[in-house]
Amino acid sequence: MMREGKSMIVPVGVLIMAVTAALSPSSVLGEGGARRDVVRQAAEAAAAEHAAPASLSKHATILNRDGQVVRIGSNGWMCLPDDPNTVGTDSVCMNESWRNFMDALKNKKTPTYTQVGIAYMLQGDRPVSNIDPYATEPKPGDDWVDQLGAHIMVLVPNADTLKTVSTNSRNGGPWVMWAGTPYAHLMIPIDSYPSQ
Repeated sequence: MMREGKSMIVPVGVLIMAVTAALSPSSVLGEGGARRDVVRQAAEAAAAEHAAPASLSKHATILNRDGQVVRIGSNGWMCLPDDPNTVGTDSVCMNESWRNFMDALKNKKTPTYTQVGIAYMLQGDRPVSNIDPYATEPKPGDDWVDQLGAHIMVLVPNADTLKTVSTNSRNGGPWVMWAGTPYAHLMIPIDSYPSQ
């Protein structure tokens, strides 16, 4: 009990020991005593690295899906792990032009990249409209891209250069996704699409 006019001083060491004792080991530590955040970050980094060739992804910056840096890279590329809130595996590794593209898409703005953009999705992608960048489910007449395997995506600063490329996602080769929008880009399947 404190009396009026007197203060109680608690040494910092005692306070730290009290807080530490109050935290249960299971709330801080994961399997085998490893910190859960360290284990989660290692898993996110490994998942993100599978999106591109190891020679590229092992030196890339890794972000989690909340945009927080998990690991700082040295080659200018950025990789994100699969989004657990979507169907399919959509981990991706991208260069700076694709980062600009993704930010513009997220914020419904026109991209401003001026260099060729390359993104790897070697584990596939989530289902997506080939026509509408903001569609969340198939609509009548839509070209819904589903069960797409490994592929590379390419941005070109002048989308007019893509006008002679097919927009048919099931043509067996490369195609333009989201043609006629500011988000038009070239899709290059590595695995057969549609699957054989």
